[in-house]
Amino acid sequence: MDTLTPAEVTALMLTVGEKKVAQKYYVTFFKAWMAAWMLNFGAMSVQIFTGGTGTLRTQYPGIINLVAALIFPMGLIMLVLTGQELCTANFMILIMTSIKRRTKLWELPVNWLIVFFGNMAGALTYVAFLAHYSKLYSTEALVTYSAGVAVTKTSEPWGACLLRGIGCNFLVCLAVWLGAGARETISKIAALHFPAFAFVFLGFEHVIVNMYYIPIGMLNGADVSVGKYIGHSMIPSLIGNIIGGALLGVPMLLFYSPPELPFYHRNRANSTVVRENVDEGSGTIGNNLQVEPVDMAKENGHKKH
Repeated sequence: MDTLTPAEVTALMLTVGEKKVAQKYYVTFFKAWMAAWMLNFGAMSVQIFTGGTGTLRTQYPGIINLVAALIFPMGLIMLVLTGQELCTANFMILIMTSIKRRTKLWELPVNWLIVFFGNMAGALTYVAFLAHYSKLYSTEALVTYSAGVAVTKTSEPWGACLLRGIGCNFLVCLAVWLGAGARETISKIAALHFPAFAFVFLGFEHVIVNMYYIPIGMLNGADVSVGKYIGHSMIPSLIGNIIGGALLGVPMLLFYSPPELPFYHRNRANSTVVRENVDEGSGTIGNNLQVEPVDMAKENGHKKH
């Protein structure tokens, strides 16, 4: 089956954004919690692999980074296909719906705060119980490596971290966008995998992924304070991630914003949208999209000659 067009994905994202803000707050929070857990399975797998490569990491860094980047997207794939909430994706989607007035302006910061702190809660509980107290960091080499990662990530120049955050979330949102356009599972997995692979291989900064790497490093002895983590990593990467999401979502909205799409119409901000059950069923976006031909001349009030 063919993929959705960019214009169709734009309409889909607007409808998904409406559903996100209409969701009960506690559901949003716990979906965000689950998203961080799933994302951290990938992050932890990458660190255990990389930390165990020994001298290969210094002799063949490109190959080790390549393999690590191939491993990481498992977490993003899991959370998207199960319909969880990741704040970095919402940075794109809620900006789009706010511009189109499909959601109220105050709903944007409320959703972002709930999802951000839900992601944080999920990430930190994962770090504590599934990584630290589980004793899976059992070798000196792995402990030392994880501490070094935390130090490195909090020692970057502020501006560089911000710019890396922009590149990261542009790619993460592109993964979500491409995944939404695919209509069956294998295609969705492939569409999600490669942009996520790129951001890890290139060394960009994701604010939620760093909620795994830096706290686990701190627990393993890194000389990093909470204040240094927030000031030198969390804030610049968060700002960069917001900008990166906007840099994809806003142009796509300007390029492909309906009203010409042959979709079902609904009277909200005079916009063309997909039908209400677009993301019901399996929990993934784009699966149940149904398109029927519409006489656009009739819809626009013109007579056919």
